[in-house]
Amino acid sequence: MTATITAAIAIEPDTIQSIRARRQSGVSLKALAQEAGLSWQRLWGLLYPTGATSPRHDAQRPAGPLTERYRPLTLSDICGQEEAVGVLSRFAQRPYSTAYLFDGETGTGKTSAALALANALGCDLTKQEFGGVYTISSGEQSPEAVKETYRMMYNCPWHGSGWKVVIVNEADRMSSPAETVWLDRLESLPQKTVVIFTTNHAAKLSQRFVDRCTRLTFVSDAEKLRASAVQFASAIWKAETRCKPDPVKIQQIVQSVETNGQISFRRLVQALTVELG
Repeated sequence: MTATITAAIAIEPDTIQSIRARRQSGVSLKALAQEAGLSWQRLWGLLYPTGATSPRHDAQRPAGPLTERYRPLTLSDICGQEEAVGVLSRFAQRPYSTAYLFDGETGTGKTSAALALANALGCDLTKQEFGGVYTISSGEQSPEAVKETYRMMYNCPWHGSGWKVVIVNEADRMSSPAETVWLDRLESLPQKTVVIFTTNHAAKLSQRFVDRCTRLTFVSDAEKLRASAVQFASAIWKAETRCKPDPVKIQQIVQSVETNGQISFRRLVQALTVELG
């Protein structure tokens, strides 16, 4: 039976479409992979191969701001951060418990990359903590909150692959006592756990803390990101209007969000919201 299903997935587009629909309806990737007799990584590759339309970019998009509707869902969707994406893609193929520090200017894709990595590890983003994804804001970083978060890392998610990804936003704003607790906890992370700290100001963190993490810098230099920004803006314009984008207009929009030689993809999408509104 398993061999039959696997063969069908390999050759029947209708079967792939059916599994994709079940995935979008809430069935966990892990359960679907077990049913198909595949690893969840292999099944994900069949459902959403590189270059294919991901669920977040379907024709029937959820209502809401463009910043959420076009948030990258997979690592391959992250724009302009080839080096960081390469590191994370290789990690997702052979993951282990560890901590990352994503640093860079606002709007460069740090949080999106954290969520995309969680997705690549098989977490169910739609179920939040029940799917293995925990997001902690800077205002919640007290020593007691860190200890409670660490205890939660030992829980097995109800949905997804069993991996847990803890995203700690604006890590530079945590208190010194909270950082001290993290220094100890990062030495002994539970199995199948990845902690990702994001920051716009890595210099504010102690060197001891930075040394506990694998540091990835997200670039914001306009010269390096301009081509990716134009491509990204053009894709959104075409998807929203179903018309071919005007290259001159797209260039003007991209230039309008360049500040001090830097580009923020968040500001770019916000500018498109105004233009297309």
